[in-house]
Amino acid sequence: MKPCLKASLLAALVLAGPHSRSQTVSTGDQTHARLRAVGEKLKCQCGSGCAYTVGSCNMLNCHFREEVYGQIREDLKAGVQEAAILGKLKKKYGTIILAAPPVEGFGTVGWLMPFLVLGAGLLVVRWVILRWKRARAAAPAALPTPAMERFRERMEQDLADLE
Repeated sequence: MKPCLKASLLAALVLAGPHSRSQTVSTGDQTHARLRAVGEKLKCQCGSGCAYTVGSCNMLNCHFREEVYGQIREDLKAGVQEAAILGKLKKKYGTIILAAPPVEGFGTVGWLMPFLVLGAGLLVVRWVILRWKRARAAAPAALPTPAMERFRERMEQDLADLE
C-alpha cells in the first residue's frame, strides 16, 4: 500500500472517530441477549427483499431494526414478557413482521402445507414406480424376427472365422 494512501485512511478513521456509528459486539449483557432473542422472531422490513430477521439484519444503520430495537428495549426495561412484546409489534405492523406464520387460522396452512405436499409427492412416486413395474412385467418378450435370425447367424459365422 502506498504511504499517502495509508495516511489518508488513517486520517479518515481518526476524523470519523466518535461520530461514526458501527455495530457493537455483545459482552454478555442479558438485556442484549433477550433483545436479540425477540429480534430473531421478527422479519426485518428495511428494504425491498430483505431476507433477514431483525436480530440478524446486517445492513449498516438499518432504520427498521433500530426503530424496533428501541421499542423492544423499552418494553424489556419495563418488564414486559416476550409474548406481549411480539403481540404489540404484531398489532402495530401486522403479521408480516413475524418471521414464522402464527399457528392459528390461515397460518396453520403455512405449517401444514410442506408436510402435505411431501406426503402427496411420496405417494405419486410410489404409484409411478408400481406402474413401471407392472408395465415391465406385462411387456411380452421380443420375438425373433427373420432379420434378427440372419444377424445372429452372421455373427456366429464371423466369430467362427476368427477362431
